[in-house]
Amino acid sequence: MTLSPSSEPLYPKSTGYCPRAIESNLKACIADTPAIIITGPRQSGKTTLVKELLKKCGGGSYHTLDDENILALAEADPVGFLRQQQSQQTHPEAPAPIIIDEIQRAPSLIRTIKLLIDERRRPGAFILTGSADLMTLPTLADSLAGRAEFITLYPFSHPERAYQGQSSTPPDIISQLLAPDYSPQAGAPLSLRQLQDIILQGGYPEAVTRSGTRRSRWHKSYADAVIRRDIKELFQLQKLDEMGQLFKALAAISSEALSYAALGRAAQMDTKSVQKYVAALENLYLIKRIPGWHRNELKRTVKQPKVHFIDTGLLCTTRGITTTHLHKNPNLMGPLMETWVGSELLKAMAVSEQESNLFYYRDQNRREVDFILEGQDGQATGIEVKAGMTIKKSMFSTLEMLLEAGVIQRGVVVYNGDQILPFSDRLLAVPAGSLLSGC
Repeated sequence: MTLSPSSEPLYPKSTGYCPRAIESNLKACIADTPAIIITGPRQSGKTTLVKELLKKCGGGSYHTLDDENILALAEADPVGFLRQQQSQQTHPEAPAPIIIDEIQRAPSLIRTIKLLIDERRRPGAFILTGSADLMTLPTLADSLAGRAEFITLYPFSHPERAYQGQSSTPPDIISQLLAPDYSPQAGAPLSLRQLQDIILQGGYPEAVTRSGTRRSRWHKSYADAVIRRDIKELFQLQKLDEMGQLFKALAAISSEALSYAALGRAAQMDTKSVQKYVAALENLYLIKRIPGWHRNELKRTVKQPKVHFIDTGLLCTTRGITTTHLHKNPNLMGPLMETWVGSELLKAMAVSEQESNLFYYRDQNRREVDFILEGQDGQATGIEVKAGMTIKKSMFSTLEMLLEAGVIQRGVVVYNGDQILPFSDRLLAVPAGSLLSGC
């Protein structure tokens, strides 16, 4: 696949439902696992995905706990509520899934779901969605151990939008990056304007249909709703005004090391409260803490995490960054591009066949690599992000040091150029579009 040149629209025009990369994994789970739990931020497309699944199943039932009446019924009589859904199955001999949206609003349902699964264990019986990391709820994690599989649905990735309407599907970028013979193919490059547009849009399905002020207003309303409703309801945290200040302070340091004390000063909160609220924002998939990477062979590494926003559109709106700002101040693109690449890596990890973890590297000599992608076998690829169009040998210095130490197998510099440039057999520069589209 080749991306559109800069003179044409970046993405194919939407003609309805846009297939999601997790669908193949979801189908596999339905075939062998009693409960599938789809988590991810609000408005990432979970409801659209499961409703599309119901159409293909030709049956089943859908209930959202955002409906206060349904929520009250489910909490008052969870056993009766779920048994009624089972009794209404059109084909009891081959029942379709019972789908419950926003399950985090009624954790008491989980014990009943466990009971029904144990009574009659069959694959694909329940599909649950949640707008919070449900693994942080001990009741759910313990009750459904061995009975459920978790899938994360993030907002649209760059490949999902770029491949929309095509017969081919996006490649497994993570497996490519971790392969011993990684050899990316050059596609049509992203222009600077295209890359700026991608970053400003972000990936929320509702936001990408809007532009300018309309998109910014959507982002602001979204953040306000999540902070004022979910933070209070799910985590019983009350400092909502301070929470808004903290959110803005986090946006200002996206792609930087996380200092709870500095955030506390900016938001006028004590350090312990800051830690709780940052954890809550991460559980709601608004931010991600990237831990520092260390090996026994490496000395004097920094273990302080970095923080990244999951969505660059929400990040730009929170910081008040527009196209005009990017044109006037090119230096803004560095941290924004790093956050975008980090977000795309997380999205790719969620759908990859290969298990992996994401870190960053920094030592006390201030040598740093933006991302370390590590596979389950311990093999790792270092990824450095540069917003410019020119590559210099000095940009590979820390990657080269890690290669010589034998702790990574390859180093990649992602940049905004148009050519794949090998600097050695294990060091290369790759255009952002080629890396993240797998072209």
